[in-house]
Amino acid sequence: MVNNWQIKRMRIKRIITLTLILSLLTLEGCSKKYTISVNSDQPECSVSGGGTYTKGTIIAIKAIPAPGYQFGYWDSYSGDYMGEENPHYITVEHSDVYTAIFLRDNGGGGGNNTISAPTGVSASLYQESGQTYIYVTWNIVSNAAQYNIYYSTTSSGSYTNIGNVTTNYCYISNPNTDNFIKISAVDANGNESSLSSYAYCQYGGSGGGGGGSAPDAPTGVTATNIGSSSSPNVKIQWSSVSNATSYKVYRSASASGTYSQLGSSTSNTYSYDNNPMSGYNYYKVKAINSVGESPYSSYAYFNNNGGGGGGSTTYSPCPPTINVSGSTTQTVSWSISTSSGCGTPTSYEVYKYDPCTGTWDLKTTTTSRSYTSPAANVHPGINRYAVKAINSAGSAQNYGYSNEVSLSYPSSFSAQKQGSDNIRFSWSRVTKATGYQIFMSSTANGTYVFLDQVDDGETTTKTVYYPGSSGTTYYFKMKAVYSCGTSPIYSGFTTYRSVTF
Repeated sequence: MVNNWQIKRMRIKRIITLTLILSLLTLEGCSKKYTISVNSDQPECSVSGGGTYTKGTIIAIKAIPAPGYQFGYWDSYSGDYMGEENPHYITVEHSDVYTAIFLRDNGGGGGNNTISAPTGVSASLYQESGQTYIYVTWNIVSNAAQYNIYYSTTSSGSYTNIGNVTTNYCYISNPNTDNFIKISAVDANGNESSLSSYAYCQYGGSGGGGGGSAPDAPTGVTATNIGSSSSPNVKIQWSSVSNATSYKVYRSASASGTYSQLGSSTSNTYSYDNNPMSGYNYYKVKAINSVGESPYSSYAYFNNNGGGGGGSTTYSPCPPTINVSGSTTQTVSWSISTSSGCGTPTSYEVYKYDPCTGTWDLKTTTTSRSYTSPAANVHPGINRYAVKAINSAGSAQNYGYSNEVSLSYPSSFSAQKQGSDNIRFSWSRVTKATGYQIFMSSTANGTYVFLDQVDDGETTTKTVYYPGSSGTTYYFKMKAVYSCGTSPIYSGFTTYRSVTF
């Protein structure tokens, strides 16, 4: 006589067998591979997760902000909506290019330092039920609770706040002939950013006209003396702005002083300011197109101690080269170049990336060239460090970065058949892991699909009910997991282990 447990076990066995068959059929039909490219819009920031993957594979792409930046949102070449999830999980269905958009923490242009001004503002005409509107859209600001809409009939006129929205778009009714719109972002505490670049839309009275937008402010501005201390030539460079046709370069004797135009350029380089003022020279850049010009960029500076006629120039330091050793307690050490154009540092700031919060934390300011991170502060996920060199001329224009030190995968991983329909897995514990995941495939080099998981980092064995067909070989791998923040961190795969039924 068959009892209830035997009936239940037979049903489970049929369900799992059917699931396995469907999984294998899916694997056979998903052998096509696609390329996923992942880029950063800021050279100081980095990304991970790109590569070539089999169709149907679930991958994670991650944006890693540099100190002074925050992650904004993802942009997709195919136009797929990505949003602000970081890491972002993708089921690979086609080749695509994903770009992480990063925002400077200081907001730019003299606005509030806690929230950045919106970028990518555009305006166009929209008609519905005989009514004409201006449709305005912009890029999402990560910590914005709402957006304020500012309007003017001239580009340089007084902009009036005409309302606010919680979305990254709005409709403006009753347009004039010339319509200029700027947007600010407001966080949950009521802090408002500086105004964005304006977007322009022309209305001809019968639905005619068109839209456009002025460029966003340039980012990544640097000022480097490529001449000598007695005859300086300051080269100013910046990151190109996509819809800009030219740029204006400005100079001031103080960071918050009056900036006068120094010259212009059609590329992202101005060569050169060959007559800098004595002392500090501050440079800002605006991007220009047919619609108008952007706000000022953040400034870069050059300290001309020699005054252009003798004496010595103190150069800003160059970025350090960083090395990290150790997996529990980690030692960070660095070297620094003092060759031509690289100043001698007097101190260093050491930052550590926290993969749980996605932020860079200042750990210490030191005059030595090493820092020890205690075991309690070492995350088992991406451990990455940045060092900024400082002297009397200021700090290095860029940080030096270490390579990633990732969560270790389980060692001594094994898989053994027990009885007719069970597999016993065992492995060595991974320090600080909060759990483990087991994956299977019908071929050694095929796509591995999720099988089971262990929600305890101290556990080192797991028996899984798996009714394999007699004479069939299956392959298994494992990952370690560390749960923190909103997304878990995973190690790489172990080497595979096979089981023949």
